Amino acid sequence: MPRFIIHKHCRGDAGPVHWDLMLEVGSVLATWQVPNSPLDWDRTEILCRRLFDHRLVYLTYEGPIGNGRGEVALVEAGTYERMKEVEGIWTVVLSGRTMQGVLTLRQQEGAEWTLQFKGESM
Repeated sequence: MPRFIIHKHCRGDAGPVHWDLMLEVGSVLATWQVPNSPLDWDRTEILCRRLFDHRLVYLTYEGPIGNGRGEVALVEAGTYERMKEVEGIWTVVLSGRTMQGVLTLRQQEGAEWTLQFKGESM
């Protein structure tokens, strides 16, 4: 099963805190920058931004990011199953330590996407 992680990215003077959602796709991590805490993901559709693919080392990395880009802390990890992937829409089922449910990412324009999460009650 492919893995996913969520990092809390504190940027210090370089900008506000955000969360990085990373989905393992082959030899890279498809990555989205999300302004809201994962605790709020199931409340509303959230605008997010697709970033460049990251290296797999980030699946377990916590600590400073080079060039003064702040530091990251791992807040969630697990596996996911792809339900649907068509151009501009990714739907996956997350099976994390605390997050379980269906996550849908929809491309709006360019790097702008929306994230929608429907958590399962445990």
